[in-house]
Amino acid sequence: MAEWTDGPEYAPADRPAAFVAPDAVALAEAPSAPVTAEAFPADEPNFVAPTAAAPDLRELVPTAAPGRNPNLPFETLSTPMTAIEPAAPERRPDQPFNAPGPSLSGYLPVQSVVQPNAQVNPAPFPAPGTTQWFAPPTGQPVMPAAAPVDISRIWKETTNWVMVPLIIAMFILPVSPVALLVAWLSTVQIRYRRAAIRRAYWIALAVIVVISLFTVFADSSVGIWDPVCITSLMASWVLVFLTPGLVGAALRNNEPPDRY
Repeated sequence: MAEWTDGPEYAPADRPAAFVAPDAVALAEAPSAPVTAEAFPADEPNFVAPTAAAPDLRELVPTAAPGRNPNLPFETLSTPMTAIEPAAPERRPDQPFNAPGPSLSGYLPVQSVVQPNAQVNPAPFPAPGTTQWFAPPTGQPVMPAAAPVDISRIWKETTNWVMVPLIIAMFILPVSPVALLVAWLSTVQIRYRRAAIRRAYWIALAVIVVISLFTVFADSSVGIWDPVCITSLMASWVLVFLTPGLVGAALRNNEPPDRY
């Protein structure tokens, strides 16, 4: 048990009136530490030369008596494990290992099968420049030639419902916003690259709205319809070439039409 003699941190808060020895049995006397041997002797070691006579070194040379010739094989006694079996009689390569069984000629009827003559060498190639030279190989389907991509086909795939309103919006300023809106709604009839075409119209609509609002905020005397008409006309000039250009690129790349 700690007490005040162990340090100031164990001192009581109040000073005691007297110091009394504790009621505890005194511990037995601690045994003395065992005596260990020193790691190194105190005296320096001393070398003593041998007193007996040393043998002659020539007597330590091994004897030169004849030993076993390494070129000769070992001599062993014949045991059942090392006995040499008699050599088997020679067998021809065409002779079977087992004894031949009964002939099967009487069990199966002999049938003469005539095999058709197989064509070893294929037919020669046709001469260059002939009709057979440019003809497709026999047995392979002939793929139909793709229709040419011209202006009429591009106009047909872009549809009149898109191209005609765009042309009207290019030249008639008062109805440019309405015609551009009709062309935008009619893009659902286009079968190629619908996502790219719709993205282009969304960008054009955003540009029209931003420029029109900026113009109205900059000059309060200007009405909203005038900048909308002008920007719609400018956007129609861009979309009238961009829309058929995307459709024509899809046709030239032989892209399949969109499902939706």
